[in-house]
Amino acid sequence: MPNRKDVRNPRAEHMLKVFEFVVCGLMTLPDGKSCGFVSELTPLQMDILKILEVPDHFFSYEYPFDSG
Repeated sequence: MPNRKDVRNPRAEHMLKVFEFVVCGLMTLPDGKSCGFVSELTPLQMDILKILEVPDHFFSYEYPFDSG
């Protein structure tokens, strides 16, 4: 936690706030092609996902748009 306290049962809003600035977007390049992106996760964000057993690929650009 940001305040460096040992919190065994963190509140959901505190954990969600850590992901507040994760961005997923699509840019149209000058040649007309599109390029997707997702923010790079911080070590704290990756630790939280690992503890919650959320696979890393859920935060890849392809995942939100994968129809399969």
